[in-house]
Amino acid sequence: SKVRCPTARRRASGRAWHLIGTLTASEQVYTHGRQTFNSLASAPPYDRQGAQWNVLYERNVPVSQRYSRRAKGEGAIIATADGRIRGKLVIPFPDGHQVTRWVSGRSRAEVNRKLTELKDEVKLGQVATESTGEYLARWSAAVPDVRPSTAREYSRHVKQYWMPVIGQVPLTALTAAHVERVMAQMKVRGLSPRTVRYARTTLRRALGDANRDGLLVRNVAALSRPPRQERPELRTLTRTEVRAFLDATAGDRFGPLCALLVSTGLRIGEAVALSWSDVTDRELTVRRSVHRAEGKGYIFGEPKTRQSRRTITMPAVAREALTRQRALQDAAKAALQPGEWQDTRGLIYTDAIGRPVSPLLVSGDFRAAADEMGLPVRLHDLRHTFATLALSAGVPLKTVSSALGHSSIAITGDVYAHVTPELLDEAAAAMDRALGGDS
Repeated sequence: SKVRCPTARRRASGRAWHLIGTLTASEQVYTHGRQTFNSLASAPPYDRQGAQWNVLYERNVPVSQRYSRRAKGEGAIIATADGRIRGKLVIPFPDGHQVTRWVSGRSRAEVNRKLTELKDEVKLGQVATESTGEYLARWSAAVPDVRPSTAREYSRHVKQYWMPVIGQVPLTALTAAHVERVMAQMKVRGLSPRTVRYARTTLRRALGDANRDGLLVRNVAALSRPPRQERPELRTLTRTEVRAFLDATAGDRFGPLCALLVSTGLRIGEAVALSWSDVTDRELTVRRSVHRAEGKGYIFGEPKTRQSRRTITMPAVAREALTRQRALQDAAKAALQPGEWQDTRGLIYTDAIGRPVSPLLVSGDFRAAADEMGLPVRLHDLRHTFATLALSAGVPLKTVSSALGHSSIAITGDVYAHVTPELLDEAAAAMDRALGGDS
């Protein structure tokens, strides 16, 4: 006799499935209306309203026959109550998070094949487990081994340039064409090639980390074509302009600091982080730098690069500037009541009560003094002036690179390429003198 299946579901026809005869794990006979079949494979397609035949399992079938226990990492195959065969694979990632992927099929062999293909994709790093936006958000929240200011720029680039356009693209579906399309849109919006290149550098770093962690096979940002960038001409001061500027600002509160910058090539963040313990009679050692941190203002941290930790032999101009700064600081301390001086680090450059100096404050004072003298330069251009004057004076490129704290001599040569022709002329003249040729 026919027995109504306790787990039967109503289909589009409104009829229920029925079971016939004695039920065992291996013998299941189903009927729908006048049609009878033993398995899903033998059932004809049921096309009313797009519905399909269902295979319902008798609820007493042992669980061990529904679930196939496989080795760890091989995935699990599950027979669902509605007759589908599904496979599950848990994918672990190096950063500790896991993603579960499901596949389904009409037979165990089909599901097993799909699981194998999925595992192969995992090995190749081609599994689209998250969108590009999800990955970039996770990456920018915890970028390792960068300064706070760099991490802040990475986060800004991700949120402002990349996530709004390619955030919904699956990470493994991202192509170089996507990247180039975003860069083209940035140029249409009027952003400079320099800004576009910086944004591309951020994405290249992010996708490079994904490639290293096995999430991607290749770094499509590195494969994209960066926009052409005409290197802007550096604005520097001549020897005469430097002397005039130092004389004019000798009595200013940041006059000694500007003299140190132009005579040593220090970055402003490195200079305002100096302590008196970092200097001797002739040398200066860079051990830290001041950075701007999101929500924290300016903080002390590591210098920009490993090569930025360096010791510099100071010229007479720098030594004299430090002597003047010592006198200014002693006068400021003497004008205060006991306990009002706040400096606890022994900083060389502070405000009137001993607090660290903001680089923005120094930059503003410098710009005002430069504008008054008709000099169209920024505070950072004092660093360029140092390098240009040193190279023009015949100082070797490697020595200048070390003094600047560049990560490689190639950077120095690239930035100050405008000085190279002069050096080549001087080298040719020197060879003529050495070999007795005509000069």
